[in-house]
Amino acid sequence: AASSVYAPGLWEAVKAKANILVPVVSTLALIAGVVLGSLSENLSSLVTVTADTLIDGYSVGAPFIIFIVLAPVLSRMFANKRNKAFGLYVVGWLAITKILAMLWAVLFTVVVFGLPLVSENSVSAGNALAQAVSTLGSTLVKSTYFGAIYVAIAVGLIAVRVRPLADLLERGVTAIESAGQFIQPLIPLFLFSVGVYIQALPQNLEEQIGGGKALTELPTLTILGLQLHPNTAGGMVAAYVLGALLVGVACSAWHVAILALAHFKEERFSVRDYFTKYWIKAYPLLWATSSETLATPLNLYILRHNAPWIHTTVRRLVAGAGSVLCTNGTLISVFILLGLVGSILGLRFSMVELLICIPIAFLISFGIPGIPGELLLFAGPMAAILGISPEVTPLFLALYLGLQVGLPDSFRTGANTTNNYVYCVLLNQPYEKRFSEIEASDEV
Repeated sequence: AASSVYAPGLWEAVKAKANILVPVVSTLALIAGVVLGSLSENLSSLVTVTADTLIDGYSVGAPFIIFIVLAPVLSRMFANKRNKAFGLYVVGWLAITKILAMLWAVLFTVVVFGLPLVSENSVSAGNALAQAVSTLGSTLVKSTYFGAIYVAIAVGLIAVRVRPLADLLERGVTAIESAGQFIQPLIPLFLFSVGVYIQALPQNLEEQIGGGKALTELPTLTILGLQLHPNTAGGMVAAYVLGALLVGVACSAWHVAILALAHFKEERFSVRDYFTKYWIKAYPLLWATSSETLATPLNLYILRHNAPWIHTTVRRLVAGAGSVLCTNGTLISVFILLGLVGSILGLRFSMVELLICIPIAFLISFGIPGIPGELLLFAGPMAAILGISPEVTPLFLALYLGLQVGLPDSFRTGANTTNNYVYCVLLNQPYEKRFSEIEASDEV
């Protein structure tokens, strides 16, 4: 009996020590990646190949995770009119947060980059809308992530009438939630890769935008009183880091606002517990991998154990489908990078032009896959709606796509998925008041 009590206590102590060490080891791994990557070109190439392999691997596995998480939730929804109504409520609620997040991003971008309110440049809204619709349509048809959602819908409908299948789906999502605890040891490895990427950025950018000549023609850049020289490799790295930090600040400000709202509306929610029991565990993985889908098991696991009062349907629907539905960090990043790249190229986008971009970005946001580099889908439509000349567009696209990878990806991903936790808190209240039925099957 003594050993049965001692062993769990020892295991909890080990996990507590690990929670403290992971951020420290992860930070050291990031620094080691920068230093060792600069000393060894072979190591840089090896890490790049390894990272690409891992990304390809979890890009293949992510649709299966989405299916396993969503299918049992959808089955519950289809079997219950109130749950079905709640699903529609969640989609609408998250759509509103997208619009509010973009309005915040536009305001932040205008202030930071000192952009004018109006511009004389013409805006090709029709061409941009056509390109956005085309991109979204192609994604809805070809994306394996949306394919997983379609299959989950079909299987969920079948499971309503086939009880053994419903039970199997429940066991599957429980296994995914439990598996989240084993992902944490991989965080330092991913952060090491991020460090290697940062030190190799100047060379990568030169290759993407056509060599050193393109770099030397860029004008001096002034942001918040700081003068940067993107026409040099060091200046480009400085602009990249500053842009990433701006994404991090804007996403953090949004996150603090919704944390304050959750604290005000939900007595059971503790901001202190949120940071000590959830954020410190989830954010390093999200920041290191730039993948909402890879962190889904960890997110579900921590939610289940540290916020047991959140209903299972709420947790699995909001957190499970968050890589597709919750993209506030991505949308904030879209507009800040528009301001950054435009300033680097000497383009003065106005507040009105950025506001006109909101409907297009909103439309595209429902077709992004929740993986590194997902701002790729926004680049072309944004260039079209902002009326960038054909001569400048290739350079704009190269810089926009090159500067989004790595640190900006990390900050926007961390915001996307940690926002899911807070949204679970906020959406649990209307679920309890308007949609839930007191049923034994909804135990967590």
